[in-house]
Amino acid sequence: MLIGEIVKKTGISRDTIRFYEKEGLFKNCLITRKNNNYKEYSSDVLEQLQLIQTLKKLNFSLTEINNLTRIRNPNLINCNDLSKSLYKNIEIIDEQIISLIKLKEDLKKVQSACSPNCDFIDKKPTCLNC
Repeated sequence: MLIGEIVKKTGISRDTIRFYEKEGLFKNCLITRKNNNYKEYSSDVLEQLQLIQTLKKLNFSLTEINNLTRIRNPNLINCNDLSKSLYKNIEIIDEQIISLIKLKEDLKKVQSACSPNCDFIDKKPTCLNC
């Protein structure tokens, strides 16, 4: 299928598909050139794009996706590697949640200290000293 058909089926832009190809995310997929120099993409490219979309929704970076799919069999990824990556991403999210909760607490402190009558020290309202 031509790139336009893949765009219609996936909603992924031509530029993004070309970028993924350049980044080596289709290494195990069949892509051939026609006589008119158009690229003919096999259905495994479509499947790979759908896998990429799913992994991106799970917050995987392109580097992680490339590592997970680099040495795969035609339609498989290594579930042990996937499980390790999922665990690592969950840890990162847990750290981000803790950080966001602390930020929220700090914002609430400033909000409760802030009033129209705030004093200023060096052009900074005193409520920001919380």
